[in-house]
Amino acid sequence: MRVSALLADKGTANPAAGTLNLLNVGWVQTTLVTHPMAPGALITPPHAVAVFFEAEHQFCNRPIELVLALLDEDARPVKVPNPAGAQEIRIASVTTIPSPAMAPLASPGTGNALIDVFPGLMIPPGSYRWNVTLGGEQGEDWFAAFRVLPAPQAPTLTFGAGPQGPPADPS
Repeated sequence: MRVSALLADKGTANPAAGTLNLLNVGWVQTTLVTHPMAPGALITPPHAVAVFFEAEHQFCNRPIELVLALLDEDARPVKVPNPAGAQEIRIASVTTIPSPAMAPLASPGTGNALIDVFPGLMIPPGSYRWNVTLGGEQGEDWFAAFRVLPAPQAPTLTFGAGPQGPPADPS
């Protein structure tokens, strides 16, 4: 099996054509923004993970599980608070890889999947990657890596004498 994963701002799947339409695909760095439903909280902007795969014939025409797991820079699962305890960030779906039409029987099938991450991720600045597992298999390069930068700080205005201090008293 071969798998490639890319990040995009957003996308739509075109199942009839077997294609994905992606906007701003290939980014590797983002900045935290204010959460639209929780003022003061910071999250990544919404994004999509596009996964493209090629699989041997035995994986075609049957349901196969696709899993994305968010890992930190040390390859540890990222966990978020939950009332039942910390929970790993994992997204699972089932897909079917079609056999290629009009091709010899042993030809590999190809497919893709689009996973929306909305409204974003409540994670601290750092380096991360979405690891892909397909049909229980995982390759060492089956991931999409990205960096999260802190939210920009608002400029501060200072009034007064500046770096030299107040003017000297003339008396």
